[in-house]
Amino acid sequence: MVAIQKMKILTICERGNSRSVMLAYLLKDGYGHDAIACGIRANTGETMDMLYKWADKIILVDKDFIPEVPQEFHSKMKVWDVGKDRFFMPNNELLTIYQDLINKDPL
Repeated sequence: MVAIQKMKILTICERGNSRSVMLAYLLKDGYGHDAIACGIRANTGETMDMLYKWADKIILVDKDFIPEVPQEFHSKMKVWDVGKDRFFMPNNELLTIYQDLINKDPL
């Protein structure tokens, strides 16, 4: 595993049910980060703003959400586009994709 500094990480997908949850799980249990999963279309703007401010790093799992994140938080943002939601929990394919992304593009 890649040695990385422990951070507060916000993982974002559309509804916060599978893609972001699986990534937050991996970041918490596999790397010891404080990670929160959320859905960009399932939370209020007020909640999203609070989460953006809390996070050291914001990871979008779908590039289509880039315009929805306020510009002031783009410096915290990474995009690990895993495509549209076709994953169901638990999902070994998605865990493997995320593990590869962490190894190729460390936080």
